Amino acid sequence: MMERVRNTDDETLGLRMYEVSKERAVERCIQRWRHGLRADWMMLSRDEIEDLRWIAGQLWASRSREAWDELHFSKLDLARTKRIALDARRLRLHRYNHRESLEAIAALIEAAKAERSLEHRESAV
Repeated sequence: MMERVRNTDDETLGLRMYEVSKERAVERCIQRWRHGLRADWMMLSRDEIEDLRWIAGQLWASRSREAWDELHFSKLDLARTKRIALDARRLRLHRYNHRESLEAIAALIEAAKAERSLEHRESAV
């Protein structure tokens, strides 16, 4: 009986550690996103920000840590951010093509990173 309790405790502890890690990663993500958008962050509604938090958690949970670290949310502009918030809302409400939707959002974030890197290189020349 004691072994059963220990396994349950270990499982509960593992799940809690996972949730705490996810919450921390999402909070860092939102801070970077807000920093990248600067004053434009104020153009987002509370619902949009909650949708961004939710989608960040979904992305964190579905990607390897290396792939997560490659997502640069601070490179996103307001238009892309609003599009991601809208896609997140649709996904949250309708749960359609979950995996495909997450990959499309990740591709949008990666495209913003590549675009910003190109702009930076061009301005340096």
